[in-house]
Amino acid sequence: MQTIKVVSNLKKNRNKMRKHYLLWMIFFLSVYQLNAQAYCVPTAGASSQNNYLKNAVFSDQGGLYYTATAYQAYADNSSSQIVTSYPGGTVNVHLDFAGSGVKSYIWIDWNSDGDFDDFYENPLGPSSYSVVDDQFFIPPSQALGIYRIRVQSGTSFPNPVNPCGPNNYGNFADFSLKIDASPACFVPTTLTSSVITNNSAIISWTAPTTAPGSYEYYYTSSTTIPDASTPISGTSNTVSAPISGLLPFTTYYFYVRSVCGTSKSAWSLRGIFKTKCDAKTSMFEDFENAASGPSNADCWDRIILGTGYQTIASGSGVNNSKAMYQSANGAANTTIAVLPMFSNVNAGTHWLRFKAKVSGTAGVLDIGYVTSDTDASSFVNIQSVNISSTGFDGYEYSVVVPNTVPANARLAIRHGGVPSVSIYWDNVYWEPKPTCFAPTNIVLSNATSATANITWTAPSPAPAMGYDIYYSTNNIAPTSSTAPSITGVTANPYTIQGLNSATTYYVWVRSRCSTSDQSAWSNIASVLTLCAPVAGLSENFDSYATGLLTNAPCWGRIVTGIASVNINGNGALSGTRHILQRSISAGDVSIAILPVFTNINAGTHSLKFNAYCSASTGKLEVGYMTNPADAASFTLIQQLDITNTSYTPATGSSDYTVTIPNTVPAGARLAIRNTYALSGNAQYYWDNISWAPSQTMNVHENTTQTKTGIYPNPFTDVITFTESKNLKSVRIYSTSGQFITEIRNFENTISLKDLASGVYVARMEKKDGTFHTVKVIKK
Repeated sequence: MQTIKVVSNLKKNRNKMRKHYLLWMIFFLSVYQLNAQAYCVPTAGASSQNNYLKNAVFSDQGGLYYTATAYQAYADNSSSQIVTSYPGGTVNVHLDFAGSGVKSYIWIDWNSDGDFDDFYENPLGPSSYSVVDDQFFIPPSQALGIYRIRVQSGTSFPNPVNPCGPNNYGNFADFSLKIDASPACFVPTTLTSSVITNNSAIISWTAPTTAPGSYEYYYTSSTTIPDASTPISGTSNTVSAPISGLLPFTTYYFYVRSVCGTSKSAWSLRGIFKTKCDAKTSMFEDFENAASGPSNADCWDRIILGTGYQTIASGSGVNNSKAMYQSANGAANTTIAVLPMFSNVNAGTHWLRFKAKVSGTAGVLDIGYVTSDTDASSFVNIQSVNISSTGFDGYEYSVVVPNTVPANARLAIRHGGVPSVSIYWDNVYWEPKPTCFAPTNIVLSNATSATANITWTAPSPAPAMGYDIYYSTNNIAPTSSTAPSITGVTANPYTIQGLNSATTYYVWVRSRCSTSDQSAWSNIASVLTLCAPVAGLSENFDSYATGLLTNAPCWGRIVTGIASVNINGNGALSGTRHILQRSISAGDVSIAILPVFTNINAGTHSLKFNAYCSASTGKLEVGYMTNPADAASFTLIQQLDITNTSYTPATGSSDYTVTIPNTVPAGARLAIRNTYALSGNAQYYWDNISWAPSQTMNVHENTTQTKTGIYPNPFTDVITFTESKNLKSVRIYSTSGQFITEIRNFENTISLKDLASGVYVARMEKKDGTFHTVKVIKK
């Protein structure tokens, strides 16, 4: 909600205009007879009930305070909410609203004729702001008495506006203005508070133009407004007073009035302050009980410079809960979160521990203390912490607080604006420091297909029994009871061995100070081991996320222009994923690069896959790359004519096989290339790719090997295979690619009586790893 300060020039011009009005009113009201009248009951809220007057404060020689917690079309407070002024006086007005973009009119029935349509009866017109701080003037010749005030609030008003309605997008609220004779003793103004502790504060105010002989003040934790008979809390001959004996973490309201001999002014507009909390010895704060927005958690304070921003953000904390959010751009916009008071802040026995993350690039948090919770220059840094992770899991930070911190200081977390990033932090602990400290700055490097080097920064003091290492293929952090993968490590750096190739490992390290005393596990680190050459391959891409082909470990890609080769999640032959490869415009090239094979030049293996093209004239090229980063290193082995436009064509097959000769250089990688020059912007889909031994013929086989057939087709309940001894399994899919059933361990026939009538795809896997796909029809 934006606080509005009325521009001084605007107010001066408005005041000049009102003075002209007042001169006219001197004459007008002197001849007008005042009569009490009944007022119209206004209508409102027909189109929206989200916008209404939420808070109002009117003040001069006594004030009124109004708060609404829910929508009311018309709230008549005229008998209970009264502000007092005098002829020639000035009434200050503060309004804020529920809803967005709400404006307001203020009407006053100066002549008590029951309406608001006479001269100067709309002293304040609409402001375009959601918080209004303004004032109106009392005509110098205004007759003494009580007059009706009406506030009309809303986002949209009819033209002309009518104080009786309709007000379809807002509401109305009535109050009263009491005009007394000019007082002999005027109220003090501008109440402030300072030097607030857990049980005391100093209150101050500004004297009226004619200073009184002394002042009386009253303070309370109740919102009940004092009247002339309320017992005072104390007196002062100056414009300030200390008050003590207060309760911790309590909101107090205080009022001051002038004492002029035997007369006293009305009570001033109230001031408000909240005492600090009692000092704590420990703390855990996760911000769950704090209100979201730019406010403080209980017992916390904040110092904001310039355009710095600090708020409690929902959905941004650990497990998507609440978190503290700080954002600053440069030192002039520093934000500081001031923690509660700790009685043991300088004991030298505790540390501050918390989780943190950044929204993008790395940032820095300064952990230190302030000696004044309102003065950013009083901040003293203890340690700067680099925050680089974009997630909370596995990333926790701790700072030991030395015994040199002043006893009256408060710990603080500062975002100094350099670099300019957004930082979130959560789960803050003030607790005894451990007896065994964890290592920091875990770095993994020099990964091979089976090993990785790890280094860390040793704590001080270093652990007597070395370090424990725990690694896993999932990122769930170990606990104190988790058995280490390696224990008693004394070398730093250290080589972790026995890892699987092409696998991401998550690694933690802890100090082993004794057999019974180990530190917490360090922050998480991770490493991806390199790919190892393989002798075979059978891949349908179902295990990987859609997106770039490189989501599949050990695969590569080269694209030029706006070409693409991606893992696609629609229409796969088996499972849910397959490859979509295409070149879209002139000059485009897309190349899918297969993993490294140990036997690429053995002359014994073939590359096999299912494919189709969006056009019946498709052409894919199968070859090899001598440099997987250079598209020009592609050498063609065979061009495939992809004439089928689905995985299950009515005639023919989607099976393609390329025998790889022994002339391919050792170390080269097979590749599938699509170019715009060869096939335009056609789309190619392929799935179930394998690298397996080529089928060979013996003396008893025909020179042309036949594929396994199925009959009858269409069938009723049972299908028979022309050759089944080499079949490993048969999978049945719908024509949309949905898996239905798999049959293993059969002779020459299988029963499909449970299938409904329709068209299906039978995918036969042979014992040598090859596949054959046939469309079958059940009657």
